[in-house]
Amino acid sequence: MLGCLLVLGFQATAQAAEPAKISRNEATSSFGQDVVFELEAESSSPIREVAFLYAFGVQPGDVPAYTEAEATWQPGTSIKASFTRDTSVEFLPVGVTVRYKWQLIAEDGTITETPEQSVLYQDTRFNWQEKSERGITVRWYDGDAQWGQDLLDSALGGLDRLEQRIGGSVDDPMTISIYSNTRDMRGALPPNSADWIGGQARPDLGLIIGSIEAGDQAELGRLVPHELSHLVLHQATDNNYGGMPVWFDEGLAVANQDSPDAGFKQMVERAAKNGELIPLRALASNFPSDPEKALLSYAQSESVVRYIESTYGIESITKLVAQFKSGVTDDVAVQTVLNRSLDTLDSEWRATLPAAQGSGPAQSLPDDTAPADRFSEQPRSSAPSNPGQPNAQAANQAVPLWIWLAGIGGLVLIVSGTIWIIRSSRQPRY
Repeated sequence: MLGCLLVLGFQATAQAAEPAKISRNEATSSFGQDVVFELEAESSSPIREVAFLYAFGVQPGDVPAYTEAEATWQPGTSIKASFTRDTSVEFLPVGVTVRYKWQLIAEDGTITETPEQSVLYQDTRFNWQEKSERGITVRWYDGDAQWGQDLLDSALGGLDRLEQRIGGSVDDPMTISIYSNTRDMRGALPPNSADWIGGQARPDLGLIIGSIEAGDQAELGRLVPHELSHLVLHQATDNNYGGMPVWFDEGLAVANQDSPDAGFKQMVERAAKNGELIPLRALASNFPSDPEKALLSYAQSESVVRYIESTYGIESITKLVAQFKSGVTDDVAVQTVLNRSLDTLDSEWRATLPAAQGSGPAQSLPDDTAPADRFSEQPRSSAPSNPGQPNAQAANQAVPLWIWLAGIGGLVLIVSGTIWIIRSSRQPRY
């Protein structure tokens, strides 16, 4: 009898521990509107908790950091759960892969977790064509197959140059979506994006979007290798401590272009002559918001990266990338690889440019001090202790002695006259 009870108890426990049965697990994407995730499940024990977990991007072999979202559902043995991501409010970039799974907990403690699934958020306004090679996928909707091949060739050429500079290869997939004009692309940008944006990279997700008219080889050679550089450098330097300086990231991206930006060299030389160059360390975190200064920042960054490569060799770029991978600052990286401070590097680079033009000789600066930048104000004279009064010593030296004597005499006459008037007014009248 006892043996039978034990067997029955074991069977009951085993039955209670059965996971929920999933009858539906789907996701539907509507570009510019939402992504809807839906689940239907049944369980022998009432389900008391439902969690929806999601993550973005696809990296081979990675363990995603899931975010939990609150789903809509009603407790019971048979449930329908859903979660909606409103993409008109919570923006999603074109081409992003959303990875997701559900977790159900029944009242008897049974936990059911669905296998990870994914849904691709795409711009469904256009009929896209695709070409892929070596982990790079290019997508376009305007232009023939040859245009698509040109896009892919440009990306692969940029990848080859970058892998030579960083001293290795990259494995994470990258997707490049090319619109034929900025009007079409605007619908794929975050709200309130600047009107002048011609392309955008999401290195953390391996995504690029850009606007290039089909057949425009010059813009193709500029935009695709440039934005691809950001993705490759992100993969090569990704760490938990810090990122690379903006001057290195953008400088390498501009240097990686097939089509150079017209006028960048002349812009840097003109800024040097006018004493308007920006200190290198000021370009480490952000570029100025002023369009002209921002453009100069790109031009300077490219010039500095090319100077490092031509002076210290391409291996110096490889070593700097390795330093940034370890999470150190640009001060430490430059000192370690080039054996000089960041300010010394800045000074050496400036010495290759035209000297600043002015009325007097340039101020001599210590070797490790960056020259004055275009944001600095002109030196001001020391203000007097009382700004409303002139300096007393200077005033005394400027006034002749005869003026002082005449003033004293006039003061004596005024005082004497005042005393006479007072006395006269007190005499009795008859």
